[in-house]
Amino acid sequence: MLLAIESYFHDALRAAIPETVEVATGPSRGPSAEMEALVEVIASRMKLTLPEGDDLTALRQPSYFAQVHRWAGNGTRKDFTLPANATGQVVEVESPPGRPLRRGDDYVVEESTLRLYRAPAVASEAVVAYLRGTRAEGFLERRRCELRLSVRAWVKSPGNAAPLLSRALAAALAASADLGNLEDEDTEAETSGVRLRLLQPQATLVEVHRTLELQGDIPYHRAQANFLVRGELEQLVSLGTPESEGIILEVRRET
Repeated sequence: MLLAIESYFHDALRAAIPETVEVATGPSRGPSAEMEALVEVIASRMKLTLPEGDDLTALRQPSYFAQVHRWAGNGTRKDFTLPANATGQVVEVESPPGRPLRRGDDYVVEESTLRLYRAPAVASEAVVAYLRGTRAEGFLERRRCELRLSVRAWVKSPGNAAPLLSRALAAALAASADLGNLEDEDTEAETSGVRLRLLQPQATLVEVHRTLELQGDIPYHRAQANFLVRGELEQLVSLGTPESEGIILEVRRET
């Protein structure tokens, strides 16, 4: 999920930062000697709230097989047909991705057709449907979590990183006001059987500071804004078909 958060804010900052300035993600490596300026987006930690009591599995629910189907939008299309291999019931719809729609108010499902009342905007991925199938071995668990996010601006001395950070900070604040559900696509759910999603995330600015640092022998001004992101981490683990259970159909007493 750290990469998913970084990627979301990276895209928001990339659109606001001059093309001559690199916007990097991941653990900080700092600027190289030839760089006049650099912006970094760093998600450094995710901490989950533990269940109350001694049972670490207390919040786990039964698992199920899940499918996700995605469609492009052309600005006018409202009907989206589920493929022939779709199994299970549509339980969630997002349009655009990350933005849950309300069943009945925003969409209906009629047999194999997902019908939106308002056509989504033009996009290569405009609609996402989550399907819930039969029971599976594994578990479903949702827990509150916190993530630490930093936006860091470097400017080679004699300079000032504050103006560059201000530009990046404005873009990050705008992006934090428009956060939607995020999915960790690197888990490769189709093959691993594990799907991770950050639900209803909220971000707030908690700290801004600046320093003068040496990168090698070169002094750089560094300005940094720290954010706290809170949400609910959904873990869906589907490891195969559960073992069949015997069912008592009849009890007879013989004498």
